[in-house]
Amino acid sequence: MKLPARRAHGFFLSVLLGAALFSGCATGPQLLPESFLENMAVSQFAQMKQEMPVSQNPVHVEQVERIGARLAAAVAEEMPDMEWEFVVFDDPSINAFAMPGGKVGVFSGLIELSESDDELAVVIGHEIAHVQQRHANQRLSAELIRMGLGVAVAYGATRQDQVDPNLVMAAYGLGTQVGVMLPFGRHHEYEADYKGLLIMARAGYDPYAAVTFWEKMEAASDRGSVPEYLSTHPAPGNRIARLKAAIPEALREQEHAEAQAFLRERGLVEE
Repeated sequence: MKLPARRAHGFFLSVLLGAALFSGCATGPQLLPESFLENMAVSQFAQMKQEMPVSQNPVHVEQVERIGARLAAAVAEEMPDMEWEFVVFDDPSINAFAMPGGKVGVFSGLIELSESDDELAVVIGHEIAHVQQRHANQRLSAELIRMGLGVAVAYGATRQDQVDPNLVMAAYGLGTQVGVMLPFGRHHEYEADYKGLLIMARAGYDPYAAVTFWEKMEAASDRGSVPEYLSTHPAPGNRIARLKAAIPEALREQEHAEAQAFLRERGLVEE
């Protein structure tokens, strides 16, 4: 039985609206058990360390482990059971990544671009924020929702007269990718920038280093003419503007952390 054209239009509209709902959520959907993702990450990270060259540069390794430990301590109260692991991969790419369960990889190319502990703390703090906010779970859950809705759209398209299911699915795929998934990914990057800035400030690093680092990233960027709306990551200039706006809050966070540390050292507040 074919749906009437008006019903069909309403059906497709409701499905597409459903697909867009999660992109506006404050935290995004989290459909998967975090323990499941953490176990997967442990296995995948171990495999990466077998298949990719792990850096033997003692300066790089010591720097990343030192900064990572200091940043991890800044979120220890919120994430007391997290088993952080920071690994340097010998790769010229200017990149870093984080996985559920606290697995963080930093490429040597990024270390060489960073001129100070403060600048490297910008990136590692950003990656810690991804773990803290459970962005991997949200991204995978959003993709599962998109796939499920895609099945519904495909079924509905086959029930229509004068509708090419292939064109419908192509429109659905492009529309949800550009209109939902890419903005969702950019939201995560902005959130990790902001949360990471607060984490690094709380750990005693200079928040202004976030601006100098991203200015270097902008200069080294090979984005070309690709507009932001077609990318998973924000344009460097937009990131810089948002980070500059958040620096006063980061400085207040730093002052508060320093005051708390001063009081703890003198036994004036409980641990």
